[in-house]
Amino acid sequence: MRVTIKKQYLIIILLLVAIAIATPILYTKIYSRENRVVVRFAVELNDHSSAFWIALDKKWFSREGINVEYYTFSTGLELSATLVHGDVDVAIACIGPLILAYDRGVSFKIIAMMHNHGYALIVNPDRIRSIDELNDKKVSASGPGSPTWVLLEILSEKYNLSMNIHRMPPYMAISALRLGEIDAASLPEHYATLAESMGYNRLIDSRDIWREMPGSGLAVTTSFLDKHYDLVVKILEIMERAINYIRENLSEASVIVAKHLASDKGLIEESMSNLDYTLEIKLSEIKKYIDLLKKYDVIENNISVYDLVDLSLLEELNVD
Repeated sequence: MRVTIKKQYLIIILLLVAIAIATPILYTKIYSRENRVVVRFAVELNDHSSAFWIALDKKWFSREGINVEYYTFSTGLELSATLVHGDVDVAIACIGPLILAYDRGVSFKIIAMMHNHGYALIVNPDRIRSIDELNDKKVSASGPGSPTWVLLEILSEKYNLSMNIHRMPPYMAISALRLGEIDAASLPEHYATLAESMGYNRLIDSRDIWREMPGSGLAVTTSFLDKHYDLVVKILEIMERAINYIRENLSEASVIVAKHLASDKGLIEESMSNLDYTLEIKLSEIKKYIDLLKKYDVIENNISVYDLVDLSLLEELNVD
């Protein structure tokens, strides 16, 4: 069939119009895919990070267009080393290890809490039945500066105790308890409840000696906060939603958290009930923690709580 020159021109024009319409759409899709920010999270592999597990499982990050990569650590001390090396943008870690990272020169802000409490001294009931019997006993903790270590230091001071403290991560501490290599272990949740389920006793809970002991905080590197402030606000909104979900649906939340921790739902629900999930930052309690680490010669610098903490995002979200 013969196509006239006029028709050829018309076809060419229509093709050019189609390309002109399609190109911006195609470019936008490619551009947004290639330039979508990847948020690198560091989280503790326990129920201190419950809000993160909830948000991840319910796909709240992806629904807000947030591309998440996450790395897990057995202790906050291990996690803080990643902050020091600059490998992550956001960290959910216990306050002590965050203070240690800040003392080493890492530039970040704690913008919210994730919980308070969540630590306990677990003992072999055949060897220890009272606080006095901790004297000269072998007791484990995660390491200097960690909440489990601080718990032992406060106990030692308050009751004039002398314990042989052995540094080991929680999973090793439980094994050492079972093998009889240690007499007691200062543990974070969910490990404390796990040890109880094995027949060991909770001699002291963090709430017994520090009424409002800070747990884990949400920390964001200063460079990421400066470049992606609106994105950080979104992340905080998601965390608020997750914490509200935990408060209102503990049983359902424990199913999700247990799945991510490869643990038992009943055990995790009991463990989570020992934590006070909250975004609220109490500056006086963070300052108390800083002062204790300075007193125990764990940190070198005089850290101002106002430099470490940024309350502006919580204020923007009207979180009390």
